[in-house]
Amino acid sequence: MKVLMVHKTRIGGVAIHVKEISEELRKKGIEVEEITRNEDLKLTSFWKSYFKMKTLFKKWSKEYDIIHCHDWSITYPALKANIKNLVATFHGFPLNIVANYFENYCIKKLREKAIVVSPNMKKIYKTSTLIPNGVNLSIFKKYEDIERIKNLVGLVQKYNLDKIATILKDLNMEFVCTNGGLKYEELGKFYSKIDIFISIPPKTTGFNMVWLEAMACEVPYIIGTNAGIGEILPIYKISSFNELKNLLSKIRKDKIKPLQNQRRWIIKNRMTWKRHVNQLINLYRCVMNEEK
Repeated sequence: MKVLMVHKTRIGGVAIHVKEISEELRKKGIEVEEITRNEDLKLTSFWKSYFKMKTLFKKWSKEYDIIHCHDWSITYPALKANIKNLVATFHGFPLNIVANYFENYCIKKLREKAIVVSPNMKKIYKTSTLIPNGVNLSIFKKYEDIERIKNLVGLVQKYNLDKIATILKDLNMEFVCTNGGLKYEELGKFYSKIDIFISIPPKTTGFNMVWLEAMACEVPYIIGTNAGIGEILPIYKISSFNELKNLLSKIRKDKIKPLQNQRRWIIKNRMTWKRHVNQLINLYRCVMNEEK
């Protein structure tokens, strides 16, 4: 089987997703190639790239068994090229009305060949196929040679960063933020030294992998929301910044018990890239059978 992954950029969470699933597919003997619109094709916007992408998809569909797109801006020209060996993963809810229209169109057209990554997305896009993201348990683990620092708070995202930082300063709590300065492979060591991890993403988030990463590293206190995959995770969840401040105050005073057996929960619920790829291959085979 020969698969082409097409996505927008090598920067960010979608790029990590593509990297992880491509590596797992290769372990199973599947040939995978990757093309980004921004870096490889030097096409930096949906509107300017549409006709060129449409032409390329017609060409690629004859060269690969599966064309796997990521997000609506890449998927839409593939659909308009009328290629049949197409699947697409949608990683979140668009922020604006125009993008939302295009994503709804793509998922409606693809039906079960549209992949969503969280139960929250599946509730909205009922005809889609749910394949949750996973976590790399080799990278994300507790490094025993790194000592946790009591009440040290870790932040890895820009989401609501100013509001969270203000609360931490009010409580006189020490915090560290990666500011995107760490390589993906180094993040496990970061999670291994912090005592508290906070991620408050927007409601439009599709998954939010960082909660799983922190869980795999057994961070004692993980604070999030019901957005994305947070709905089903055994972490501390808040619905307002007042709640966050109160929760942190209680943690600092040792009035809240630390989370237990988080890594075991991930393994029990098979929230890994290996499981994701096994489900992906089943979908690929269904698409290829339709073509025969």
